[in-house]
Amino acid sequence: MTHVIPPGVTFELPALPRQLATGRHPAIDRLEPLHDQWMSRNYPFPTEDALSAFLSQRSALWTAVTYPATDEARFHDLSRLTSFLFAFDDLFLHKGPDTAADIKRIFTDMLTVLGGGTATTVYGTALADIWHDMAGRMPARQRQRLRAATEDFGRGCFTEMPSRAPGAVLDLTSYTTLRLEQSLAAWVYFILTEYAAGVDLPDDTLAQLRPVHWACAEHLLFSNDLFSFRTEHFAGDHVNAVCVLLADGATLQQAINQIADLISAKEQQVTDMLRAVRASRLGADRATAAYLHHLEYVISGNLEQARFAPRYHGTSGFIHQPIDGGTVILHADRTGHRSLPGAAVQAPPSNRPG
Repeated sequence: MTHVIPPGVTFELPALPRQLATGRHPAIDRLEPLHDQWMSRNYPFPTEDALSAFLSQRSALWTAVTYPATDEARFHDLSRLTSFLFAFDDLFLHKGPDTAADIKRIFTDMLTVLGGGTATTVYGTALADIWHDMAGRMPARQRQRLRAATEDFGRGCFTEMPSRAPGAVLDLTSYTTLRLEQSLAAWVYFILTEYAAGVDLPDDTLAQLRPVHWACAEHLLFSNDLFSFRTEHFAGDHVNAVCVLLADGATLQQAINQIADLISAKEQQVTDMLRAVRASRLGADRATAAYLHHLEYVISGNLEQARFAPRYHGTSGFIHQPIDGGTVILHADRTGHRSLPGAAVQAPPSNRPG
């Protein structure tokens, strides 16, 4: 994909509707330091600078807004596993292991650990420390499903690698299908949402929820792509819906508008679907109702986090004032933002200073 967006370019971000319930975990100010301590002790960052850079992303805040209603033990599991997967995803973009073969070896070791085996790499050892706690709280069938979904996610990431090559071209439909069916971790997180809710949904329930999950996955994808576009573009990674539209001839503003419209449409679709399921016989089931309660937070929280994520914006300055409608400035190292007049101030995901 070939297109040039110069540093300092601006676009107007439409205000995004938020119809889904939002929240933050009440214990985040105490749980985030525990997450950071674990990452510092256990994850094999190559240098202290790499560790500091990762911790500055405040990734535990993703868990705070996506799983605000889970108990503290499960929160600690989910925050560590999420950060582990974020860091693993970075291996496809940065020079951690030197070759794809090394990444595949690490991934194979991860699957071994999730299957109950013994780790043979430092990455597998770190995952085993998380899994030791999680596996005791997770039903055997759910453990098997999580391992299978993780295997699918990793396979998709490897399949996606050629589309990152210079000159690779996808249209939006092909791109969306590739990401949703292969390399988007949504299907992993749907299982983790069951874990957060303390339920293990049967196959017939999951089959009935498949259309809901697909709409949710699209919401997750477009929300991430809209706000991660800057950092990915300037890093030379153009596997992003905005980049796909730019390569197809759209202007930056046209691409932003189209993705924002898709997010708005998916917000409405997910809202309507959740309402319909809750009003049905399926929604009367206690386990399903608990799951949908947590799933709603996952979808809304992912968008909330994308609006402030230091991982996307190169600054912690949006944690206490997330990006909303207004002018967005794309610097090579950070995002700038000028709010619309009268923009509402929301409660931050954490009281800790940025």
